[in-house]
Amino acid sequence: MHEGIEHHNPIGKTDYLSIQHIERYRFAISKLSPGMRVLDIASGAGYGTAMLLKYGCKVVGADYDETLLENALRLCDYKDFIKADALDLPFDDASFDAVVSFETIEHVEDGRQFLSEMYRVLRPGGIFICSTPNIKYTAHPPFHVKEYEPDEFYNLVEHSFSHIERYGQYFKLVDRAVDLCKWHVRSILARSVLEKIGIKKILKSILQRNRMVSVDSQIQDIHSAKLWINHVFESKTNKNYKVKPVEDSKWLRIMVTVATKEKKG
Repeated sequence: MHEGIEHHNPIGKTDYLSIQHIERYRFAISKLSPGMRVLDIASGAGYGTAMLLKYGCKVVGADYDETLLENALRLCDYKDFIKADALDLPFDDASFDAVVSFETIEHVEDGRQFLSEMYRVLRPGGIFICSTPNIKYTAHPPFHVKEYEPDEFYNLVEHSFSHIERYGQYFKLVDRAVDLCKWHVRSILARSVLEKIGIKKILKSILQRNRMVSVDSQIQDIHSAKLWINHVFESKTNKNYKVKPVEDSKWLRIMVTVATKEKKG
């Protein structure tokens, strides 16, 4: 697993990116049943794990980042979080009824190895729910080590699983305009200048440190964070950013799959 990967924490936010994160977990819940044993890999700050728990799943939250795991423990009042490398999970074969993996595969160099490990820990008949951003619509952050085009991603998952369903999340023209302004006018130009003078490693260190401060400040008020999670769990699906069957690749920002591990015999 790539060291120092970033996580987006949507708690208390209303931007489209944050809404899409919540909608992915809402979609996962629609595919699961209460009582299922679920692995939430790259669980981040724990908001998704909290939603799965509220639904009645038996969840193991796993992440590589110890600071995020500590925050998730506080947020969820739940002890079943574990530090884990997504390429070398500390679980027996066929340990889970489902694996949820949102925005994780782009952080590893070998997507097939990642999918093989997810497949291994699933029981026969288990489901794997996975997402990754469309390379066309990302700012190519330094912690994305392998980004995918839509067909490339869907075909990769199909190579590992017997049956997959193709889904996605779309965004609006105004969202794209805001992203271009933010990424290309401010962030990318600033990074380009810094990288040209030979301090790329320093830049990454600054980005990582700022992320840690941001994560800690966002969920330091645990009570407010829990109220927010209760609110989004009970709220209706956002029709603009919900996960739906793929129609075309235009404005397809996030690719999502639901894959099934074949049953024995």
